[in-house]
Amino acid sequence: MRRSWCWCLVLAALAALFSGCSPAQTAKGDTYSGPGAAPADRAAGAKIFSNNCATCHGATGVEGGSVGPSLRRENERMDYSTLVSWIKDPAPPMPHLYPKVLTTREVEDVAAYVSTL
Repeated sequence: MRRSWCWCLVLAALAALFSGCSPAQTAKGDTYSGPGAAPADRAAGAKIFSNNCATCHGATGVEGGSVGPSLRRENERMDYSTLVSWIKDPAPPMPHLYPKVLTTREVEDVAAYVSTL
């Protein structure tokens, strides 16, 4: 009887340990790039967007620009992971900014920002 009680404690401890290892989002909706990674930073993404994307997509991304479309409600078409993949490997005429201009972290931050438009 004592032995089965110990196994129950071990299993409960393991379940508690692994239950926090793979959340896709925090309670505030920030996104993770992987287990143990810090959430993507939407505010940083807005600044990166302004410096690298606004010329084509408009100042905030909502209005659209001279070449690129509005990104309003882009989160209805693509989830966060798909946005990250798209930014890393876009179709023309969107330029490839990753990895020469943007780091993986910057791409994740931009995707977090775009998902709020």
